[in-house]
Amino acid sequence: MENESQKVDQRFEFLEKCVSKAFNVKSDRWQKCVATEEQRQLIQDFLDKSEHKTLVISLNSSGQLIPAFGLSGTGKNKSVYFVKRCKTALSADKMKTQLFCGDVCHSPLEQFSVLVEKVVEPVLSNARNHRDFPHVVSQDLMRHIHVLKNNVFVIAGQVKGKTHLPVPPGFEQFEPVAHEGDKSGHLVDKRLIHSMETVVIDWSHQVYKVLKKDSSEPLLEGKNPTPHAEIKFWKNRLADLQGIHNQFQSPRVLMLAELLAAVDSSYYPAFAKMLRDVSEARNETRDINTFLKPIERLVEDVENADFSEVKGKIAPLMHTVCLIWANSKYYNSPARIIVLLQEICNLLIQQARSFLNPEDVLKGDVLESLSRVQMAIDGLTHFKSTYEDRRANLSQYQRNQNEVKPWDFSPLLVFVGLDHFMKRLRTIETLLLTVVDMMKLEKVEFGGILGKSLSQRVQFLHEDFLETYKTFSEKPYDCLDVSNVEFEADFMEFQLKVENTERQLSTIFCHAFDDAAGLEHAFKVLDMFGRLLERPLIAADAHTRYRMLIKMFDKQLECCKLIFKQQMQTGETQGYSPVSKNMPVVAGGLKFVQQLKERIQIPYNNFRFINHP
Repeated sequence: MENESQKVDQRFEFLEKCVSKAFNVKSDRWQKCVATEEQRQLIQDFLDKSEHKTLVISLNSSGQLIPAFGLSGTGKNKSVYFVKRCKTALSADKMKTQLFCGDVCHSPLEQFSVLVEKVVEPVLSNARNHRDFPHVVSQDLMRHIHVLKNNVFVIAGQVKGKTHLPVPPGFEQFEPVAHEGDKSGHLVDKRLIHSMETVVIDWSHQVYKVLKKDSSEPLLEGKNPTPHAEIKFWKNRLADLQGIHNQFQSPRVLMLAELLAAVDSSYYPAFAKMLRDVSEARNETRDINTFLKPIERLVEDVENADFSEVKGKIAPLMHTVCLIWANSKYYNSPARIIVLLQEICNLLIQQARSFLNPEDVLKGDVLESLSRVQMAIDGLTHFKSTYEDRRANLSQYQRNQNEVKPWDFSPLLVFVGLDHFMKRLRTIETLLLTVVDMMKLEKVEFGGILGKSLSQRVQFLHEDFLETYKTFSEKPYDCLDVSNVEFEADFMEFQLKVENTERQLSTIFCHAFDDAAGLEHAFKVLDMFGRLLERPLIAADAHTRYRMLIKMFDKQLECCKLIFKQQMQTGETQGYSPVSKNMPVVAGGLKFVQQLKERIQIPYNNFRFINHP
């Protein structure tokens, strides 16, 4: 055991020496690293397990050593890597022979670019190293070196979001040739002309690839970008086009253009057109950036606000969108404004999802979830109404007799995503309203001859519904994801079960209503079922009972009329009207009238709460 422990210590000591030397840090940094059980175990697994072939140790921003099984790509300091020569466990005596190490900067591509420029190219392009090479081999080697250098140069720019234009072979010869050649270009080497024309083709591919990029691409790819993506796209585009323009304005590129013109190259018109296109695109992008800048703060306000406050921020946002449409020279096209409006819709959907929290919509408190869903629907509906209002009043933004173009495109192009999301919200609202209605069955208890039997049947239906809803609400998927068709299928199945429950409730309602002892009990049955009577399957049977309710009320009126006549007749024959025991004549008479009025007024008022045409 002691020997094994010593070997482990020796292996860790070997790694410590390499890391300390590479980072120029003291041994206490390494001790802190291996003192963490998780990190020590990771290093131990690399040493003991054959499946782990690479270990990377990096220095984070706080100066701590962090081990990993690969490059994370997130650090901003260099890292030390250890790679096994073959998949095997490492012992102390094999550390030097079976393991090699090195360091790599946080951007390997930049390191490789410097390596190519400072080491590979000078060594391989040195003519003294080609003495024993055939001329053809030497030329081919030089060509491959140049292609490698340009490829690394271009890719390094792409990683940074910039367009680097590669230079043609012999680019350094342009200046002397430009001074020595005459206007017709007779002294220019044909190979140099070919090289220049080839690079113009390469540049055109790169430049027009940039010019063809559009901010609508994420939407077309099925992503859900917000206005921040639009703003960022135009900022990056301006920086990229400015970089391309600066490269085209460099002295050597201007000399290249002069040489192409001097030799009357067929590629010169294309090159000149490319310069004009870049200049026009740069002006367009600069204009768009200027007009999009005010909307950035408004978008941040919407993002930082609680959804209950979003309604108040929609009007300023849409007002700014209309100002952009009315005043921007390049952004007032349907294709551009539709993209921005769709991204605003995505922003509101994102805020609504965050407000609702998909994990809690069906699992949390039903009343609270219903309130939130209805608030979300109200906020999104307000956005659509604000859009329609601004669309109808675009003429208000007219300035200096410049007529504002109308939004004559279909609103469906703007709200296609929002409508799908709102449809899902309304589906969830219907679901939650059903749950709220069915929850009331818990307290339903009937009287009368059939009361006990009917109450037991209702309790059974209530428990069965709770079990059905529990199964539905515990589904693992995101119920707010409109692309999730599984939710739709489960909801349809849930609705079928609810409809079956409603049919049984309809039968129970009819029995309970028919079993009611009088008008008062009939209204109590209606009150117990409440909103359930508005559900289509129950409403069909409930409406047939409303006629019976009117007949019962007519009977009640006739009864009250008869009582009143009897009271009047008794007063005429006996000289006084009978009153309640121990009550004066006047007070007793008033009490009798009040009680008779209540027998009519109370059921009459109850009719107001019945939703029937």
